[in-house]
Amino acid sequence: MSHDYEIAEKRKRTRSWLIVLGVIAFVALIAVLKDAAKARNWLNSEPAAARLSEYRAAGKPVVVFFHSPDCSSCEQVQASLDEVYPEFKDSVVLLDADVTDMRERALVEQVGVQTAPTLLLVDAGGKEKVIVGEISPKDLRTELSALAGGTP
Repeated sequence: MSHDYEIAEKRKRTRSWLIVLGVIAFVALIAVLKDAAKARNWLNSEPAAARLSEYRAAGKPVVVFFHSPDCSSCEQVQASLDEVYPEFKDSVVLLDADVTDMRERALVEQVGVQTAPTLLLVDAGGKEKVIVGEISPKDLRTELSALAGGTP
């Protein structure tokens, strides 16, 4: 009987350790997802339209990136933004608008976005330019430089 008792106790300890390890893994996963969400701005609950209005009122140049989650062309534009935007982050604001997110519907309709990817460029004076489709890093750099007034 003591042998069965030892086996039962060993199973209890093993279960306890598995539960502890599971909790640690879960907390680590949440931390990683939170960092990813912060980096990709997933947790921002304010729609891009509201933020765009604030930046326009402040006279700041803005780029709004309209995209959808399953769009390969959007991934190319995101790669161009990842490469080029850091040079302009102090002079141009980048807003992210997922066209499948109903909170962004008003801005999508206001801008007239028909397809993703689309970039809306708004200069400090409020003048708008819309770019539909893929854009190379070189062309994006040219557009952002013009938007920033010629300086990154």
